[in-house]
This record gives sequence, structure tokens and C-alpha cells, in this order.
Amino acid sequence: MVAEWPKAIAEGWHPVATLDELGDKRPLAATIMGQRLALFRSDDAVAVFRDRCPHRGAPLSEGRIENGAIACPYHGWRFNSEGRCIEVPGAKTCPNVSASSLPVKVEAGLVWTSLAHAPPPFPQLPPEMHDTSLDPFWWVLEPSKAGVLDALENHLDPAHPHYLHPWLVRSPGKRRRVDVEIRSGPWGGEALYTEERRNTALLPALLEGRRARSIGRLWPPTIGEVRLENTKGDFLSIAVAFSPVDVGLTRPFAHFASKKGFIPGFIKRAALKAFHWPILQQDRRMLALQEENRGADGYEIGPLDVLARAIWAHAHGRDCPDRTERIEMEL
Repeated sequence: MVAEWPKAIAEGWHPVATLDELGDKRPLAATIMGQRLALFRSDDAVAVFRDRCPHRGAPLSEGRIENGAIACPYHGWRFNSEGRCIEVPGAKTCPNVSASSLPVKVEAGLVWTSLAHAPPPFPQLPPEMHDTSLDPFWWVLEPSKAGVLDALENHLDPAHPHYLHPWLVRSPGKRRRVDVEIRSGPWGGEALYTEERRNTALLPALLEGRRARSIGRLWPPTIGEVRLENTKGDFLSIAVAFSPVDVGLTRPFAHFASKKGFIPGFIKRAALKAFHWPILQQDRRMLALQEENRGADGYEIGPLDVLARAIWAHAHGRDCPDRTERIEMEL
């Protein structure tokens, strides 16, 4: 299954759950690249196993957590956080067998894993994910029909809002010149849009005021960040880690962060979710249509697809030399 995916995605680290999703009584089921997983938290670690007991193949995610170990729902065989079998109920001896465990990292409140036998170093995350001085929250959605790279490019795409989100993100028929500086390299990619003006579309007008610039950033292989900055020094960062659940099925882990202010965090969180919900539904519908209409001919890269080449190169493990380009577009 892994061989069907681009190299950096097949071997890379991906989020499979928030740490808060892990309870102390039941394992959590998850899927990544078509592989079913069982997650649980013991007294001293978080563990990710392939969702199969080595005894009779029962799904471990249907079991329970007993004394810091995961117990199979079929015969009760217990496995510690390293995967080693530590008890067979009713037997005086324990076979030298293990559940198939995967590497685990807990970073920024998420549980990450890799299907690779020798995974690469853990990727750099957007600094806003670790900045305790900000007002942050995670918004984790259910998987939806979308290719993982299509979803990533959609998040970083500046050109579609006029057509897909009229009056919500961009005002139709009111395009203005925007200066764009595009940078890419082995570290990822970045597009800086300078557009000091008041956006009359609903979401920016209410949440941003007069925008100074916006930034789209690629954090390889599958994290995209959009950062919106206004002339008062306030900003909103929306960094999304797109997890490849299966071919054509993607789960977004979206991290929102902004400066703390007089508006309580819970009100800001509710407002941001409410405003982004219709945008999210429009994007999801289009990504589903795109996935259903996928053919063997591939895609053409247009003049406004500013980070498409960097996204493709990093996903496929190709060289991405340092490069800077300046263009003008109308948004």
C-alpha cells in the first residue's frame, strides 16, 4: 500500500489523533494510508500499533486498556506500550510474540506516526504550534473525499476564492494588483502577498480590518500554513496538517493561532469556526468533485499556482533548490 504513495508521504510523519482523544479505558482506532491502527496511552508512553493481534488477527482497537497495556478483545492477550506480549490469561507462560508497533511522536498536542521502517527526522512545524503566548486551538475534522496533495494545494491556492468563495474570502469583480514574492528550497516554500488595503469580502472585513500582507507557507511534506497580517500588527495563522487516510481520503488537522487580546479565546474560537464553516464546505465539495473526476492525464500548472512545483517536488522526494521569484497578480 505504501508503494502507491509519493516517497515523502509514504515515509513521512503524519498526525493520526489529538492527544486529548486518547482515553484511559479504550484504544482509539485510526487509519493512515489505508493501514488500520490502534492507539493507546499507557502510564509512561503513547503507543501506535497496527490494528491486528498477532494471535488470531482480531482488531486491537476493539479491546481495552488494562494496567497500562492493551488487551485484545478476543482472548485478552495483553501487550505493553512497546508491543511485547506480557500476559495470556489462563496460561502460566507467555509466548515471545509482539504486536506490530510503529514509531510515535507527540508534538504540538498531536500524535504522529510513520509507516516507514526507518522514518526520516521529524519535520519542522510552524512555530505558532508551540507558541504559548498565543490564543491557539485545534479544529480536527472527519476525513473527506480529497487527494492529500490536492487538499494541501487548495489551502495554499490564492486564485480560487473569487470563484469558489465569492463575498466570503474575495469580492467578485473587485480585483486589485498584488505583489507576490515566491521562495522555495529544500526547507519548503513560501509566497508573500503584499496588498495593503481593506478587503470588502465578509470574512476579511470582519476579522482582519486593513490587511498588510498574507503569507502561504509549505512545511513539507503535507502541512500548509496561511498567515494573515493587518496594519495593526495582529495576525491569524491557519496551519493545516493534512493526514492521508487512504487514496482519495484526507483528514485535516487545522491549528488556528492569533494574538491574545480583549476578546476571550472561546468567543474567538466560536467565531472563527462559524465564519470558516461555509468556506470549508465549499472547498470540500470541490475537492470531492476533483477526486471523482481524476484521470490519468495529470494536471497543468498555471501562472498563479505559486507553490505547486514546491509541493510536488517535496512530496516526491525530488530536489527543490533555493529559488526566489517576484510576480504580480490580481486578487
